[in-house]
Parts: sequence; structure tokens; C-alpha cells
Amino acid sequence: MITFNGIQINVVDNLYVETKGLDSYITKEIRVSIGENQPENYIDVIKYVIDYIIDNKPIISENQNIGYYSWLLQFRLDEDNCYELYEVNADGSGFNKGCDTAISVVRQQSEICWKQNFIPQFPNFNQSVVISDGVYEGKGIEGIRYDSPQDESGWYLITDDYNNDIKSLKMVHFYHIAFARPDILKYLAIPFGYRFFMEDDRIIVSKD
Repeated sequence: MITFNGIQINVVDNLYVETKGLDSYITKEIRVSIGENQPENYIDVIKYVIDYIIDNKPIISENQNIGYYSWLLQFRLDEDNCYELYEVNADGSGFNKGCDTAISVVRQQSEICWKQNFIPQFPNFNQSVVISDGVYEGKGIEGIRYDSPQDESGWYLITDDYNNDIKSLKMVHFYHIAFARPDILKYLAIPFGYRFFMEDDRIIVSKD
């Protein structure tokens, strides 16, 4: 058992991680099933949720979504009247119990940034991304990230199909890119002022 911001976090029989004391904020406890990762990874997810609840004092309801860095979780009531965490499937086709994909996405994004001595700047599901033709079709991409307002990720994703006409660019939600192009997802926490170029197996990350 550990205590985080006054809330107890318990690992129960190596099956799930749950809170004790969070019900004073949202009337129920939170739990998440342990899957393919180490218990401390799920503890980190629970800590993130605790911070969110204590800082924002939200009203939580059944099937409510919560962003976890660059992935999406959902609260669902279980048989013990706890909110259990589910996560969106990698293709956007619904939700599954647990948070292994969320943990993997954050880990991969962090590792890419640490290799470049960057501090990750995680985009979230509700932010916008600007794309050219060819992005959804899986073509090679040049991604450039500009400093942007809070509702924008700052990413411009361009392929060889771009005709240099700004009017041909489209603004889409980040989650469309997350589902359509999982191959570039791990690069999208690279900070503002940098770019990446990806074609076939060749990846170049540089300052813009």
C-alpha cells in the first residue's frame, strides 16, 4: 500500500490496483486491472487519475471518458460499485478493460523524446492536427510541430501529395490520427519547434 495525495493505493492479489479514500471526492473508488505490465505502471495511471480528480473536482458518471496523456480511458461501474478503468481500442472500435495500450503509447512517446534529450509534450485526444492528402493513406510523412493554442496539438503532417496550397490542408482531431496512423503515434510527443521525417524505415528527427 502507498499513499498519494492523501489517497491510499493498493495492489490486490496482483490482479488489480485500487484506491481507498477517493470516494470522498467522487462517491466511489477507482480500480484498474493488471495486465501485461508491472504493477507500478498501473499505479502511475491511478496517480494520474487521482491528480485529475483532486485538481478538477469533476462529476464522474458511468462511461465518462478521461484523457491519459495521448490515449483515452473510460470509467465503468463494476460489480463492486467501483469505477473500473477501460481504454479505447487501438483502432477506435470500442473499449476494453484495462490500460495496457495507454501505458505502451506513453512509454514509446517518452522513450523517443528521451533519446533526443527532449521533455515530452503529450498531445491529447481532443486537440486538432493539420494534415495533407496522403496521411490517411499511409504515405511517408513530414511532421512539423508549431507552438499553438491549447486546443491545438501544433502538428502539421504533410506527405508528397501536398500541392503547396494551404487551402487543401484539413484540420482533424488527434484521435483520427491515433487510430489511422499508429506507426507515427510514438513521435507525436516531440516538443514544439521540432520536426520528424518518416519514409519506409528511415526516421529523422531535427529542430525546425
